[in-house]
Amino acid sequence: MRLSRRLPLLAALAAGAWYLRGVYRFRDPVRLPPQEPGSVLSPADGLAAFVKRTQNGAVDGVAMTELLGPGEHAAGWLLGVFVGPLDVHYIYAPLGGRVAAAARQEGGRSPVPLGAAAQLLAGRPVNLLGTPAAQGNERFTLTVQAEGGPSVTVALVAPGAGLNATTYLEAGQTVRQGNKAAFLAEGGLVLVALPETLIPQVSVGERVTGAQTVLARSPEFSPPGA
Repeated sequence: MRLSRRLPLLAALAAGAWYLRGVYRFRDPVRLPPQEPGSVLSPADGLAAFVKRTQNGAVDGVAMTELLGPGEHAAGWLLGVFVGPLDVHYIYAPLGGRVAAAARQEGGRSPVPLGAAAQLLAGRPVNLLGTPAAQGNERFTLTVQAEGGPSVTVALVAPGAGLNATTYLEAGQTVRQGNKAAFLAEGGLVLVALPETLIPQVSVGERVTGAQTVLARSPEFSPPGA
């Protein structure tokens, strides 16, 4: 194929790449959180990569402090949501309450293994907990404590390019469920730590929508119509 014939195709590909990075990833759809008492909503759009039980301060042999930072981490659940390049990149508060902690942790810039990245982009879940990226990369961790209820921690883990995130919440603030918490420009792995008083409502491989999909629920409450 001559260069003159390739130029329109190359121009279209360049325009498509520019649109995806310069326009599409910044889209901000209107999200109306479901009014379900006792529910925890997904903080991000993406693929549920894993749902793991946590005990004795660890999950799959990995210390929770390596994943979520210093502090006491009670037994419960750890969910991983992979935010891909075509997903909405805003991060939302999973429940309403007081921001008990909000901090950035320094770390490395290890890339996700190519094989794992390819599977995730194809919509196939991968347990990333054992990778250097999940354990050692830079991250931003946010904990929201519901009034008279549970606390949920969300960690935005940097991809290999580093943590390109704009955060909107600080410790001590009050936040409503579904409010924007951050913008994760390059996507990546979002960890959600839940106490054992909550029951996960999503399965590995399921697509979730930020501020809309019920990620977990207290057994004290039943969904509408149940």
